Amino acid sequence: MSRLPALFAAVGAAALAAGCGEPAAVTISGSTLHVKLDEFRIQPQNVRMKAGRIHLVAVDTGKLTHNLTVESITSDPTKVKTYGRTDTAHPGQTVHEQAPLVLKPGRYRLACTISNHDNLGQYGTLIVTK
Repeated sequence: MSRLPALFAAVGAAALAAGCGEPAAVTISGSTLHVKLDEFRIQPQNVRMKAGRIHLVAVDTGKLTHNLTVESITSDPTKVKTYGRTDTAHPGQTVHEQAPLVLKPGRYRLACTISNHDNLGQYGTLIVTK
């Protein structure tokens, strides 16, 4: 009799116990959001910050160009609102937001808008609190 079904069950149970899913939000105490961009991730992926003026600083640690965009979360792609973005970063380069960014409490989407990077997993969540 094969041990394969038992192995699959054990692996599945371990994955559930490990908590597969969205990583916990990293709390940023200041007003500057520092992230690393590479293929195809934003690190940290999920961030919590206080409302108000937020500065974006992104370092491209990958081999491709990337950017960081803060946008609304919506199921209708025609209604996405962009709140701020960085210039395009080339490998090894650090970039900042193009214009001052002031956010109210809520949930926002972090994404790289170059090519299909977002579809390949280069996105995250920004939770803004009071």
